[in-house]
Amino acid sequence: MFSAFFGNYLLNKGLVQLEDMKHVLDVMHTKHLKLGVLAINLGYMTAKEVENVHHKQAIMDKYFGQVAIEQGYLTQEQLDILLSAQKSERLLLAQTLIEEGIMSHESFEEEIRLYKIEYGLNDDQFEAIKSGDVHVIATAFMTFEKDVEAQQFYIDFVTLFVKNLIRFVDTQVSIDRVQRIEELEYEHLISQYLVGEDTFFTAFGGSTEILLDLAEKYAETSFESFDDYAVDSCQEFLNVTTGLFAVNLSDQNIDYTLKPPTYVENALVRPQKTLYRIPVKLSRGTIYLIVGHLD
Repeated sequence: MFSAFFGNYLLNKGLVQLEDMKHVLDVMHTKHLKLGVLAINLGYMTAKEVENVHHKQAIMDKYFGQVAIEQGYLTQEQLDILLSAQKSERLLLAQTLIEEGIMSHESFEEEIRLYKIEYGLNDDQFEAIKSGDVHVIATAFMTFEKDVEAQQFYIDFVTLFVKNLIRFVDTQVSIDRVQRIEELEYEHLISQYLVGEDTFFTAFGGSTEILLDLAEKYAETSFESFDDYAVDSCQEFLNVTTGLFAVNLSDQNIDYTLKPPTYVENALVRPQKTLYRIPVKLSRGTIYLIVGHLD
């Protein structure tokens, strides 16, 4: 998730072009983080020591870690730590951006610092983004100013929605700040109600391209257009998510009845009650998650 969150930040600041970011994400998933880069980053070795290991590797058929231990630069315990951290998403992203000539190491670290400031992230929240802890991430990004009492309720639903996107649709998912809705129009809108002591409304909307992509990935098949089958796939995704949320609520002795999902084309949202929109960015574009209590 880190590459999605921080990648979108770099795109929004104009520091990386969209095509370059797509290329970086494609490339980084084929790589292992170089142990030398990681050893320097963790303070285990100096750049000179890493360079010396590389020189020795040019004349002997041995792994980086073997040579580094033989030279006394690393202990076996340190090597084990390096090997376990070799797929660190943050460092893989940094390495790929640097190797592709898009950013320097210094500019990457500076933007990390500015990113934490801009989003008001403390160290624990930033670590949550790096580790993919969706609930902590949602808590950091979600503020429902008119519904403080319902804040945790909304956060729990957003967490489940994002987790299901990662499980079934796209591993590159990030969320942006909550926005109150006054009036919004969507090319396609999938919605569903949970009815209990009050009515909880949830929906997601977006363009034909992004919802068709979601439908195909969730159904694991191809659709020629955003037809009834594609709509059914999107509705099933929301129904599974909202249904599981209702089960979780029931475990807390909170009872809601799940209503069937509905679909509207060219939907105009003019809420009489306060609704909230959360931009959810995927590899192919952005969908908009909408939540709110209607009474």
